[in-house]
Amino acid sequence: MSEPLEAEVNEEIRNQQLKSIWNRFGLYIIAVALFIIFAVGGYEVNNYWNSKVSENESNLFDSAILMIEEGNEEAGYNKLIELSEGKTGYKGLALFRLSSESYNKDNFIQAIEFLKRASEDSSLTKKLREFAKLKAGLILVDHGTVDDVKNLLNDITVKNGPFAFHAKEIIALSLLNNNMDLEAKLIFEDIASDVAAPPVLARRAEIFLK
Repeated sequence: MSEPLEAEVNEEIRNQQLKSIWNRFGLYIIAVALFIIFAVGGYEVNNYWNSKVSENESNLFDSAILMIEEGNEEAGYNKLIELSEGKTGYKGLALFRLSSESYNKDNFIQAIEFLKRASEDSSLTKKLREFAKLKAGLILVDHGTVDDVKNLLNDITVKNGPFAFHAKEIIALSLLNNNMDLEAKLIFEDIASDVAAPPVLARRAEIFLK
């Protein structure tokens, strides 16, 4: 077999491996990515609200969550809406929770909208705003277009911030999910070869490239 043809065959095999990995483990990969992002973001959330809110605000939020958990979903949801439209320290946290509630009800568009509002809330830290974008981006992998994901996350990828490689990975997952394997491969190669990439993301990128 000639070298160019052999290279082409090897490339096709690799592309099929990418597709096979995504088809078999796509949901698991997204779940792992969510766990990592939530762990980092959750720490940031706790630090932020512990320093920003009063005991009264905390009680209001807790009562809204308790209402939802006890089955009085409408009242709890309305209380969260009220908090999300106010100027208290719990505005952003209410938006995150409203997004989760919407997602659990398969209302993905609304879940994304709440996260976009959080990402545009100047009262939140930069990390929390980016965290909101990453959560929205992960939802868009399965419920949006590649352009939707890119438009949302491209600014994070170019800033070399704490979530830059997470944003790149989510874009690559969106590309894979839309059968754009070659573009996805280039991003995974970039992640795997960059010494600045978090080790867990670099190892995951290498799995896609095997």
